[in-house]
Amino acid sequence: MEHRYTSFSSIALAGEESFIGWVLHKHHEDQWVRWIEQHAEMHGTIDEARGIVLSISAIPTDHLTVAGKKELWNRIHTSTQSATKQPVNNKRRLLWTWGITAAAAIAFLFWINSLTTTNKIHAQAGEQKVIVLPEESNVTLNAGSTISYRDKSFEKDRILRLEGEAFFKVKPGSTFTVETDYGTVTVLGTSFNVLSRNGRFEVHCYSGKVKVENSKKEQLVITAGEKSNQNKGENTLHRSTFTPTSAAPAWTVGRFSFENQPLSEVIEELERQYAITVSLEAGLGDLKYTGVFETGDLEKALYLITWPLHLKSSTKGKEVTISR
Repeated sequence: MEHRYTSFSSIALAGEESFIGWVLHKHHEDQWVRWIEQHAEMHGTIDEARGIVLSISAIPTDHLTVAGKKELWNRIHTSTQSATKQPVNNKRRLLWTWGITAAAAIAFLFWINSLTTTNKIHAQAGEQKVIVLPEESNVTLNAGSTISYRDKSFEKDRILRLEGEAFFKVKPGSTFTVETDYGTVTVLGTSFNVLSRNGRFEVHCYSGKVKVENSKKEQLVITAGEKSNQNKGENTLHRSTFTPTSAAPAWTVGRFSFENQPLSEVIEELERQYAITVSLEAGLGDLKYTGVFETGDLEKALYLITWPLHLKSSTKGKEVTISR
């Protein structure tokens, strides 16, 4: 902890990024607690600085609009109006106080902006993306999937959001959390696959240990070779086992397996992998399919899907029709 803080006023301290992070999110908690214990003379200043940060943080800054910034300045201005009633010979001191308060507010705005800037990465239909996160964990993003995270704060909180499917190889360290529409997945350092799409919520653990929590706060801890799944329309997590044939799911090398899945879901995956549009004849979507298809050859993939179900397909450009 920096020794220079001992000379700071409460307003100056409130403008420090490290102090703001500690007050709002307990960043470097141990360091700040020790420093405060060692500098009892700063207790009053720290209390005042905490009050400034908490007051400013109560102002809505989710989108940092021009109106929001204007509101912040107005509140700072209002809070200093009473000071103008003091004697004229105090004007220079008041201007100095106003300047430091403004500086603290500007620092706070920049800090909030850095934390709320979201890095969003999307894999288009027909592609996969491999992403190295700021703290060196790796994500393989399946086609039609998106991850988003706050770039500046990710190394501290290690929280990201997933829409779709991704395989994670997490660097050991602090808690790593994947948030989805249907629940969260929390690990310390491991490899696992998450699918969160169209009501399905599945997590396969390839190494280490994974905690899965659904939207109803039901929790399940799975280890290597185990999976958690929540079926469409359910609010219950189920545990089962699987046999990993490699260190990563087969889809990362373009192979897609299905066991008793509705044909509609198989076709959705086919559309994502080949960037095509498929029209299913009425009544076919609920047929159950067990089998595989691979990327690279659309006609072969269509044959592998339609032949077991005694269906036929026709292709015209990027348009495919499947019928009886």
